[in-house]
Amino acid sequence: MNYHDYQKRKRKKAKKKKFEEAEMNLTPMIDVVFLLLIFFLCLEFKTLEGKLATNLPKDVGVNTSQAMPIEKLDIRVAQVNWGKQVKSKHDPRRFELEGHKVAYFVNARRISTIPELERVLRKAVKVKVTDAKGKSTARPITIKTSAGVTYGDVTELIDTAIDSGFEEITFGGGEGTRKNPNAK
Repeated sequence: MNYHDYQKRKRKKAKKKKFEEAEMNLTPMIDVVFLLLIFFLCLEFKTLEGKLATNLPKDVGVNTSQAMPIEKLDIRVAQVNWGKQVKSKHDPRRFELEGHKVAYFVNARRISTIPELERVLRKAVKVKVTDAKGKSTARPITIKTSAGVTYGDVTELIDTAIDSGFEEITFGGGEGTRKNPNAK
């Protein structure tokens, strides 16, 4: 074999190697993907849904007693005077209302001050209602607000009702919000 034949063979081998396709073994990668899939499926089914602790009533059969309407105390808070907006001394981003006044209507009776409201509520708390179990409690209160009433007014009413001895306080539908009549 001469030198030229050796070079030709070497070139042929190089050409064959050049055009051979490289093969990739995908089996290990597919195995890993299946293992991850199984892992995440098992993990998903292992987590439990959130549960709420509830006490459901026991079935006692057909109840033939008539439901008695509960007498409740309705209190409506209405704006009498919006007042003048003044920048707050403590926080420049807020404002206070000077001269802001509200009136409280307990059933149909108009009350203008918190001390007077507290006296009326202390008398009203003495009227008890009996629930289905025979337990005697104070009447529930429903608070309804009119437009222009601030959160502070409602908070003051709630504090007064709690101080007077009421325990069950609910909120009724108000008349909605209305912009300050003095706003531009």
